[in-house]
Amino acid sequence: MLQYFLVICKNRFYVYRTDGAPEYFGGNDYFEYEQSKIREAAAQLVEEILSNNNLADRNELQFALIENSDAVRNEIVLKELKNLVVQRYAVNDLVYAAMVDLAKNPALYIRELGVNYDGESHHLDANNPMWRGAYSLLALTIEPIELLKRVGR
Repeated sequence: MLQYFLVICKNRFYVYRTDGAPEYFGGNDYFEYEQSKIREAAAQLVEEILSNNNLADRNELQFALIENSDAVRNEIVLKELKNLVVQRYAVNDLVYAAMVDLAKNPALYIRELGVNYDGESHHLDANNPMWRGAYSLLALTIEPIELLKRVGR
């Protein structure tokens, strides 16, 4: 049984082994998809992983899903992967945890400028623990692997 973390981003899936090593697809550490064809892309992603690992049965895979901020996108992927998803993580919880960790270093200006993740800017606020806005050129951009480091905390 192979276990993976599957990160749903706006036009990409990122797949990581439980040790944090990325799964590669055609030389890329992501699997790109069109938003209108996410169901087909999720099915194709499973087939690519099976092929990459010389597996015959999709039931040999398990995924811990790091969800997208778009609930519709999450539900489509969940329906396609059915019983392969054994755990789900809310993206906002992980982005918040990453921000709090990164904010410990004042040189990064996280409290002032926030972070970018998946095309959106996230900010910490005294009145509202975290809020989202448009992408900011001044904010630190974090990658999906940063969220993986916060799973289980």
